[in-house]
Amino acid sequence: MIRSLAWILAGAMTVAGCAGPIQTRVQTHQLIAAPEQKNFALSAIDAVANRDLARARDMVAESLSERGYQPSADASILVHVALSDRPADIAINAGDKDSEQSIAAAKTQKRFQSCKDREHRLTISLFDQLRGTKLYSGSAAEYHCKGTIAQSLSFLVNSALSGLDQQPTDIPRSVTRTREGRE
Repeated sequence: MIRSLAWILAGAMTVAGCAGPIQTRVQTHQLIAAPEQKNFALSAIDAVANRDLARARDMVAESLSERGYQPSADASILVHVALSDRPADIAINAGDKDSEQSIAAAKTQKRFQSCKDREHRLTISLFDQLRGTKLYSGSAAEYHCKGTIAQSLSFLVNSALSGLDQQPTDIPRSVTRTREGRE
């Protein structure tokens, strides 16, 4: 009986390592106020065909339309969408020796976790082509053990655009959102 209980507890802890709250790390930055004419166009499609990126671009366009932006061939706002999926145990740094900064820290694996985490990251940038400046940038990232990018996309898009049309600021806003789901 005790041996069976030990196996049940071990199995429960193994499963618990992959389930629980998912944290979405969000950074948004409204650099300048949006123009009155909110016409946008998505940047040219990358050479590599990627189903998840295509879906992300469609979802961003749909979300912008819901916020009062209109797609247009001669748009003043250019929208760039980037999507990545990387092993979470690899850190990403940028800059040179004297001014290196961390873009993404390496994540350690949870105890009893049965698979390695991956980071899903979506970055959305809006450029005001008439003024020649960046209008807005937003990024959202999540760690997942078994979840797919397709399952994360709606949360990533919503989070990355959460600061759009806010008051312009000198520094980016950072927040961590928590939701229930499967990592």
